[in-house]
Amino acid sequence: MTGGTSGGMEARSKQWDDKKIEGLNKKKEQYESELEELGSIRDMHLKESEASGKISGLEKKIQYAEIEKRSIEDKLSNLSQEKKTIKERIECISPDLQKLNDAVNKSNADVRKLEKRINEITDRIYRDFSKSVGVANIREYEENRLKAAQSIAEERLNLSSQLSKLKYQLEYEQNRDMNSRIQELESSLGALEKDFKRVHDREAAAKLAAENATEEINQLKEEAKEWKSKSEDCEKEIQEWKKKASAATTNISKLNRLIHSKEAQIDQLNVQKQEILEKCELEQISLPIILDPMDTDSSVPGPSFDFDQLNRALKDRRHSDRDKIEVEFKQKIDALISEIERTAPNLKALDQYEALLEKERAVTEEFEAVRKEEREKTQRFNEVKQRRYHLFMDAFTHISGNIDKIYKQLTKSNTHPLGGTAYLNLENDDDPFLHGIKYTAMPPTKRFRDMEQLSGGEKTVAALALLFSIHSYKPSPFFILDEVDAALDNLNVAKVAGFIRSKSCEGARISQDVDGGNGFQSIVISLKDTFYDKAEALVGVYRDSERGCSRTLTFDLTKYREF
Repeated sequence: MTGGTSGGMEARSKQWDDKKIEGLNKKKEQYESELEELGSIRDMHLKESEASGKISGLEKKIQYAEIEKRSIEDKLSNLSQEKKTIKERIECISPDLQKLNDAVNKSNADVRKLEKRINEITDRIYRDFSKSVGVANIREYEENRLKAAQSIAEERLNLSSQLSKLKYQLEYEQNRDMNSRIQELESSLGALEKDFKRVHDREAAAKLAAENATEEINQLKEEAKEWKSKSEDCEKEIQEWKKKASAATTNISKLNRLIHSKEAQIDQLNVQKQEILEKCELEQISLPIILDPMDTDSSVPGPSFDFDQLNRALKDRRHSDRDKIEVEFKQKIDALISEIERTAPNLKALDQYEALLEKERAVTEEFEAVRKEEREKTQRFNEVKQRRYHLFMDAFTHISGNIDKIYKQLTKSNTHPLGGTAYLNLENDDDPFLHGIKYTAMPPTKRFRDMEQLSGGEKTVAALALLFSIHSYKPSPFFILDEVDAALDNLNVAKVAGFIRSKSCEGARISQDVDGGNGFQSIVISLKDTFYDKAEALVGVYRDSERGCSRTLTFDLTKYREF
């Protein structure tokens, strides 16, 4: 027999609605998806650390930028000041420079006048000769004489050639025994001889006229030399005036500097005067002032002081005794202040003194602690710096010792068995981290030149030599070389391929005892058969158009060694 009702169970069964359950499930899925998007706590920590690192780096960059900004502003202010001083100097020198330019222009005008006068004198001297010859001036006569001499020489040459032709023809006619022809030729020969004599006479007359003209020209040249010497004297005088002008310019610059220094001293005295006035105002000290500033001849702005109340001894003191008077007054003031302090004792002085002693003791302890910490940090920093220097020098010594050997192996050939030369130099041997490293490579039969002036292939060989020398110090498991032979010709491709093959794992086991190097594995990406035919295995990549993807093929070359 059972009792009770099932109303409570029905009420509890209707407590959760299906829609609410479905909504809660959706929220659950949404929260789970958001949690997956956020990732794990470790990823969030990593992102947070990366963001903090970026923020710290940006803050350092901002600090460096601000420091650089301040330095640039200081440089700009200095440059503006220098610009101002240079402008002032230019303004001071400009009038003197203008005067010197005017003097130089005047001297040049005088020289031109003298040259013109020389030409006029030359024309006046040869005026009669020029009229008799029928030319405008002596220069035209020289040109005509030259032309006449050339024409006479040409005519003489023509006549000599005709004479030789006639002689040959006469011999020919004599051999033919032609008397009439010979007589005709003799008559023509006589005529030609007369013409030749006439030309010879004309040539002698021309030579005589030329000699006379030459004598006159020599006289004119002597006169021209005299005028030239006078012009040189004028130029020397101009140079002397220039030297005097430069000396005057230097004196002006010296006086300007002296004026600037005096003005600076006046400014300092005005500043000291203003400080004394402000101090008197603070201490309520009244100074005797002249009410009417027209009674004084002072051009300094501000109040004019009345020095009549001073005694005669102070008036008669010179400016050089000012420091002595100031010391005497300070001593009197200090004596009065000490006397005032003795009349009004400070009852809390002992308490204040103990408090100051305690504060001084605490500050001293803090200072000693900070000083000790600073010495420890400095010592630790020096140890790290020294260790860094030793590590760097060990690596540099090893690499610089091996780079020349490796570069010679990469560049030597049958025609150049010694190969090239490569070496490293530190720009600062004492502190190498402040400067750089100079890398120099000289291929065979090439002179010394900068790395930037080498060709693409020579730069590639030099870079590979540096890479392999670094590897010899800290060997890596393997190399990945991506088309390092792109800029190399076939000869250098074969050299690099042979070197890599000799330093491969199996090749290094043979040559390690000889060269003392370390072997390595390498994966080389190349498109040249002269390179990849030296490999131990090939991996080819091609496109599979049917599947729409890339596929690979492998081939073992160890079975096909060259013996």
